Amino acid sequence: MLFTSRRRPHLAALALHLAAAAASAQTAGTIDTIAGTGTAGYNLLHDGAAAASAQLNNPRDVAVDAAGNIYIADTNNHRIRKVTPTGVISTVAGTGIEGFSGDGAAATSAQINNPFGVAADGAGNLYVADTNNHRIRKVDTAGVITTYAGTTQGFSGDGGPATSAQINSPADLTFDGAGNLYVADTNNLRIRKVDAGTGNISTIAGGGSALGDNVPATSAQIGTTGNVAFDGAGNLYIGDLWNHRIRKVDTAGVITTFAGTGAAGFSGDGGPAASAQLDSPTGLALDNAGNLYVSDPGNERIRRVDAATGNISTVAGGGSALGDNGPALSAQLNSAAGITLDCAGNLYVADLNDHRVRKVYALSAPSCPVTEETVPAVFASPLALSFMAAQDGEPQMQEIMLYAQDGEADFLLVPGGRWISAAPRRGKLADGERTTVTVTVDPTGLSEGTRNGRLYVRSGGRAASWVRVALEVLPPNGPAVSENVGMFNAARMSAYGDPGLFGPQLLPLAPGSAVIVQGANFTSGERMEAASYPLPTMLGGARVLIDGTAVPLMAVEPQRIEAQLPWALGGEAAAAGGLALATVVVETGGESSYPRRFWAAPRAPGVFTVSGSGQGQAMVMFAETTDLAAPLGFRAGSRPARPGDVLEIYATGLGAVEPPLADGMNSCAPDGVCLEDGSNVVTRLTAARPRVWIDAYAVSPENVRFSGLAPDMVGVNLVIVEVPRNLVPSDAAQLRLAV
Repeated sequence: MLFTSRRRPHLAALALHLAAAAASAQTAGTIDTIAGTGTAGYNLLHDGAAAASAQLNNPRDVAVDAAGNIYIADTNNHRIRKVTPTGVISTVAGTGIEGFSGDGAAATSAQINNPFGVAADGAGNLYVADTNNHRIRKVDTAGVITTYAGTTQGFSGDGGPATSAQINSPADLTFDGAGNLYVADTNNLRIRKVDAGTGNISTIAGGGSALGDNVPATSAQIGTTGNVAFDGAGNLYIGDLWNHRIRKVDTAGVITTFAGTGAAGFSGDGGPAASAQLDSPTGLALDNAGNLYVSDPGNERIRRVDAATGNISTVAGGGSALGDNGPALSAQLNSAAGITLDCAGNLYVADLNDHRVRKVYALSAPSCPVTEETVPAVFASPLALSFMAAQDGEPQMQEIMLYAQDGEADFLLVPGGRWISAAPRRGKLADGERTTVTVTVDPTGLSEGTRNGRLYVRSGGRAASWVRVALEVLPPNGPAVSENVGMFNAARMSAYGDPGLFGPQLLPLAPGSAVIVQGANFTSGERMEAASYPLPTMLGGARVLIDGTAVPLMAVEPQRIEAQLPWALGGEAAAAGGLALATVVVETGGESSYPRRFWAAPRAPGVFTVSGSGQGQAMVMFAETTDLAAPLGFRAGSRPARPGDVLEIYATGLGAVEPPLADGMNSCAPDGVCLEDGSNVVTRLTAARPRVWIDAYAVSPENVRFSGLAPDMVGVNLVIVEVPRNLVPSDAAQLRLAV
């Protein structure tokens, strides 16, 4: 197949020589997948890698501990999984073989059987509803597992030690403010309590023969129990599945119906929760303001009961497509089960039959404690700054990006350690706003190592707090690759993606991608560009080594290098769909930089922008032209795209191509020459076909006409699409590309 074109922009026209910009942030009410690929299963290689690339198998519950770790009851994998704030997944309990064993030993060597529930206490211990073993298991902070409650299937033991009691298929766990554990004892149709002081078990709700509203909770009948949750006042809420209600047990022990009519169905949004229909309500979570969130799996929705009005509404679900990176109200859920909230107000959903854990951003006001180390509403990107300890002792200027995520925030840059500031710099950020502040650092007399500076921040009306920023002192003469932002996708121009619980997530890089290496002392001369193919592996006296192998270089400057990652990046692990750790080192003048580690993945897309910052106007042209799909007057020939137009999208990171191509070679004919009319151009198609959205409109697969390497370029992809004919005009459409 030949792909013809009149003229295409050279790589330099894609603005790879411009400075990096900060990553974008998820807005409130959007949804994303934080764990699971959507395919049921388990792959040992995925432990220790990015959670979004790992398989889950019918996850039923989620919990968040005080450190921001997310725990998942990975039910049909017979494991408990942990996702760190940086997005890395691991197994913390279970071997994957259903059964019962391992008490007194490492939890990762123990057998558990279809765990339905998981909870963390304030001391960092983890509790598991080991459902088919009819036990509650405890994993302490040393990783040792024991039985905390239950022996065999049945009902017995009230008033005595929980370890001698019978439980029948426990489904969920929660703690009250005093540290007592509450268990949804599903097949016994009861809620049981394990006293934190004595270890004794008792029934606090259920066991009656009638629905029993406005009676003692122990006299009421509860259908199969879903999840349980406490509010700040000590009231207990119960997901009453079979009765299609949410029940409330007040502090006097009296039970009432809080939401649901008892008839399965969907109705009532905007009105009183007690008059609304639910369908098998399962998961429950309460925010700091007392609003109750309910997973309504029969209706494929998450609903919220407002604490002030008692009215119910839908906050997620009801859509017809997965809907990641879009509004949660437009997303599709598939039997949502357990839910939980973190202290930043983000909601996590165990999306059972989608085999994923989903995150809905900023549904409620944050309640994180403000400490010297973190301020929840304001993050810095990057969190670390690197600077050179110059031989002449001249102060070095650095920039740091701040943005407000959860409401207005004030910031004040002040001297700290060897930070220099002629006068404190003040500023104010509205929700979602970003700014860059410049700091000046005096390296005089500092040895190599790390020093701390501080930013003074007041967020969302809370008390003021310090935010620490690490300053790494690098060697004065040799090459240095910056920490955290040392290498990044040349189209995204950022090492970070959407923010996680404690800041932006580090993005992986894909084979064959165009990348930027950032640092210092790479070359002593001016910018030098490669002049022929194949691209050289040494330019301006500098080399970039990925896992010890020199890679093709496009251009070299004193503080940045433009390079292509090898097509074999990550080896078999990345090729098989997993992630792999790789290292980058820069050599120049006989000296080597400190190695920096990064994640390699099969695909990690980014779309080039006109500014070269990774933000704003996309590098999208009308087919067979150099005219941009941009506002009139943006530049000569630019105009808005119309339904039916054919557009060329320039990107990088779409992964392997067929037929394969050697490192450093462009995508033209074997002689390396591309004629201006495009003839003799040999196209190489991407092995994975991308998906493209323009605003909410998904471009149909047949309208993605081409996806491969861009002619006369290295490390650059070209995707050709036809604009959907039902597109609604707008001032600026959001372009999204996924692969």
